[in-house]
Amino acid sequence: MLVLCCAGRAKAVLTIHPKSSQIFSGESVTFRCNIQRGKVTDWEYTWRKDDVDSISRKHEYEISEVNISDNGDYRCLGTHIDQKKHSKSSDAVSLTVTALPTASVKMVTTQETLYPGQAVKLQCDISNYTGWTYHWLINKERLSSQTSKTSTISLSDQAGQYQCQGTRTKRPQNHISAHLSTLVSLLFLKLH
Repeated sequence: MLVLCCAGRAKAVLTIHPKSSQIFSGESVTFRCNIQRGKVTDWEYTWRKDDVDSISRKHEYEISEVNISDNGDYRCLGTHIDQKKHSKSSDAVSLTVTALPTASVKMVTTQETLYPGQAVKLQCDISNYTGWTYHWLINKERLSSQTSKTSTISLSDQAGQYQCQGTRTKRPQNHISAHLSTLVSLLFLKLH
């Protein structure tokens, strides 16, 4: 006696890149949908955000600059191009986009009166977040040699308006540079 058994429907598996707990506004996010049978080109893909279908039919779905409005649960499924059969829908993947944090500049030097020629230490803070490279600007021009969280300056030749900004340090290299960097809001500190 010969018994034939048909395999169940293929399962869609959804992944998100970068896989990070901190995704900030303006960064790039790519979802990938993989069906556990056949080739990528054997399937036509349907994407859903919060159970609303989108128009994309590709196995990758990229949001080049995410916004808070992109928050939600994403799913995908496939329809076999030849057999017209649907895969099982993927499990939900949640996207949580956070507004950019604010960078603040503070003077570490504690004395109230500052004199020409005195060395002053400035510190750039991005509260509660890690993974930043710091950049310093004086009068809106970048100090290329200053990339640490603190900067020591001499008031004799470097008095002026100081800004700091943070750039995300760990992001995939296959995105254009505008998506590699996250610019943080700037706070001015004027030294007299």
